[in-house]
Amino acid sequence: MLIEDLEAARQLIEMQIKDIAHVITKAPYGFEYTFWEDFTAKIIDRIYGNESSQRHGFEQAGRGGCFSVFESYSEHQRREDFIEILNCKKDYLENLIRELENRQRSNAGNPAEESHPDGSRLFNDLDALLNSEEVSPLDRTIAEILSGIQDPAVLQEARQHLLELREELLTASPSWSRMKKPMVWLIEFGKKEFFAILPFIAVYIRKISD
Repeated sequence: MLIEDLEAARQLIEMQIKDIAHVITKAPYGFEYTFWEDFTAKIIDRIYGNESSQRHGFEQAGRGGCFSVFESYSEHQRREDFIEILNCKKDYLENLIRELENRQRSNAGNPAEESHPDGSRLFNDLDALLNSEEVSPLDRTIAEILSGIQDPAVLQEARQHLLELREELLTASPSWSRMKKPMVWLIEFGKKEFFAILPFIAVYIRKISD
């Protein structure tokens, strides 16, 4: 991963940790929890790849001694186990952040890690990109979207808009006016694809100008 992408990955996980304070007040194993857990697992996939050991570890965190998902358990026991599971998942996510921070420090002195590769060349071989362990979370997501398009004309159009959005997000001061066109195209293209990219827009929004 690139230094900037490691930072984005860290912020994505931090965003989910902050949400725990809200989720923990809701009904045990209810909609808010299910949505949070699923979305966090998808973020981990974006960072480490689909079905990674990190995702498996997150999903299993806290499950060892907590079985109160069954209706036969008292509301008090369900609540206690629910809080324990969330605290275990929080600990697991904090460990992932520490791992990402260590990688950031180890890469800090490597000039080759400081600039993003050119998108026009990077996305020529989607299979190689998807199979690479070093691909950034943002680039993996774009490659997954492109790899699912069969129509050559649509693929060319998607590639143009997604790389335009990628290039703008990775600049020092992304311009909202330049981002709008590819974002509108992405919304019209598909809900699933738009929400796959949205977390990265949320992370980089702190830099977006005008």
